[in-house]
Amino acid sequence: MRCDRNREKAKTRQSMTALTSIEKISDWAGRNYLVVGAVGTVMSLSALAVSGAALWTSRSEAVRHAYDTSQNVTEVLVSEIGRTVEIANSSLVNLELDLENPETQNLNPKLRHNLLFERTAAKYVTGMGVTNRYGTVIDGCCGSSHQWNFSDRDYFKVHRDSRNIGLYVSEPYRARSRGGKESIALTRRINGLDGTFGGVAIVAIDLEYFYHLLASLKVGQRGVSAIVRTDGAVLARNPPLGASQMDLLRSSKSFKKMVDQESGAFSAHSSIDGTVRLYTFERIPGTPLIAVVAPAMDDVLYTANRIAWIVGVSASVISVLFSSVVWLLAFALRDKLRKQQLLSDLVQTDALTGLRNRRALDAALVTEWGRMQRNGTGSLSILFVDADNFKQYNDNHGHAQGDTALRFLAARIQGCTQRHADIVARYGGEEFVVVLPDTDEKGAAHVAETIRGDIERNTFAGDGIRIPPFTVSIGYATGTKLYPASIEDLTKHADMALYTAKSKGRNQVYGSLHV
Repeated sequence: MRCDRNREKAKTRQSMTALTSIEKISDWAGRNYLVVGAVGTVMSLSALAVSGAALWTSRSEAVRHAYDTSQNVTEVLVSEIGRTVEIANSSLVNLELDLENPETQNLNPKLRHNLLFERTAAKYVTGMGVTNRYGTVIDGCCGSSHQWNFSDRDYFKVHRDSRNIGLYVSEPYRARSRGGKESIALTRRINGLDGTFGGVAIVAIDLEYFYHLLASLKVGQRGVSAIVRTDGAVLARNPPLGASQMDLLRSSKSFKKMVDQESGAFSAHSSIDGTVRLYTFERIPGTPLIAVVAPAMDDVLYTANRIAWIVGVSASVISVLFSSVVWLLAFALRDKLRKQQLLSDLVQTDALTGLRNRRALDAALVTEWGRMQRNGTGSLSILFVDADNFKQYNDNHGHAQGDTALRFLAARIQGCTQRHADIVARYGGEEFVVVLPDTDEKGAAHVAETIRGDIERNTFAGDGIRIPPFTVSIGYATGTKLYPASIEDLTKHADMALYTAKSKGRNQVYGSLHV
């Protein structure tokens, strides 16, 4: 049973300690309500900033992922086209070697045609042939009887004027031999037996091949993929461009970035439609061709932006609500503290005079006595002030006039004790107490005599209201750290001094001789 009681007492002490701690925190928050509100607002904004940072990170991650995906797609596109170019180039090299071989040239034309052109370089090759030094087709995969002349083509002029071009990728053109199909030509120079220009070996590739490749890419609703030459000629683009738009492409800053580098990635506004796109590009090795993949920023960030709106709005609303609740709580704690202080003041204030009451006086005496004991120096004086014959005063002039006289007495005592540390309280009835910290017997006697004389001389209260005159008797006592032993003893000496002052005829000051 005793153990159970001890546990209950321990729990009670813990509960009281917790309540005391909570009350201290509540009081601190009430005194510092602006700090509490500001901290709540900072916390709210910090949480909002964290959400914003997370959303920005998500956005950056979406962009980075888009770049990575575009780079992979671009590499696949470059690899596919590069392989086709490599196959076509191998066919051209073989054709060039065969045509420059005297034994091949001496073969029967039909046999030579079957040997050179009845083999397929790749499934994407739609035309293969050879011209003489004047640009006239002398043989090809479509037969040896055609007499088309290609001396006006850029690839013919390039090889005619330069010996060391190697593989050349032509500008887009409409094929005369195949009904005007849009094509490009991969060509190599053929030299005669004496090393002079002997013509051009040609492999034609329809642009449909490039469109077919681009159509298989997924770059978003407003994304763009393209194969362009370094001179700005567009071999294929998805979606296609008009003639005027191609001029805008050639003059754009985005295109200039692609021409100046082998590969790269950047974001920019399109010069054609103003859409912000994430451009990834790479040069196809051994060619003037550039593969471009450019998804639209809005497509890339569609999901991230949607989440950002939802999370951003939600976080903002929660942040505002949290901040509002903290401010409301801060103001509530402030008002609670003010009410507590007001209640405390009411509990410790005398309703008639506005001075401290007996309860507040007792607390102040303990505080001042303890401070003097800790400091070890100085002295503490107490004055007991009592209105003489006040019962008779009330009987003669009425209690209302008596209350006015007490208020007047309280005001005069306060007027004579103007130090911040001085304490004036109504002890009860017509009796008042004055506490004078750091005041010796001489100082206490001076203050007491000032109060007594002031009451005796003044017959008017403030605002010119006349009251019947009365006098006071005052007893005082002074203590130090060494004597008396307690604050109770000191107050008892002051009370005895008051009794002595009254017994000697009233309207006088008397100090205790025992201190």
